[in-house]
Amino acid sequence: MRYNVLRQFYNRCLITDIKNRRLHLCSLIAPTCDISERSVKNNLRNTKRTLHFSNTFCGKRETKIMSGEGDNKRRTVDYNGILQAQEDDSILIIDVREQSEINDTGKLPGSIHIPMGDVTSTLKNLSEEDFKQKFNKSKPYKNTKIILSCRSGRRSGMIQEELQKIGYEHVYNYMGGWLDWESNQK
Repeated sequence: MRYNVLRQFYNRCLITDIKNRRLHLCSLIAPTCDISERSVKNNLRNTKRTLHFSNTFCGKRETKIMSGEGDNKRRTVDYNGILQAQEDDSILIIDVREQSEINDTGKLPGSIHIPMGDVTSTLKNLSEEDFKQKFNKSKPYKNTKIILSCRSGRRSGMIQEELQKIGYEHVYNYMGGWLDWESNQK
């Protein structure tokens, strides 16, 4: 029960970094959060560990982009990283939005489209030949760099975790997703 506030907090924010036992958070939805530091402390007062975190929120353009070094699983890329990846054939970019979203906006240039619910099964079950035939790209190996994109970065972040669980080592999330791409194209 005492962690409900943290769950609500996590659902509205994205952890962008963890250093010195401090969580660095970014809200892509709004610049503020309705959960105060005091309410978090009150709900955690019975725990023996002390959680320290920054309650500074930033807009999507100010999000700290992590390098992906060390054992941190939340690897991200920004708009410039996507531009570089589009030029590199060894990097696979997967747009995980639903078909209706792709029909409305088109897919991210240089990407292949695999709906969110199908990504894991597609990578696990399709043979290399079938993958190549369907997407005109080579099926990624476990050490291939994969960049995932959706509308804002939330769904692709969930798929990032799934792919890491099945052994893909270099999976990155395009923070801001299609919304960021579209705003940088104007």
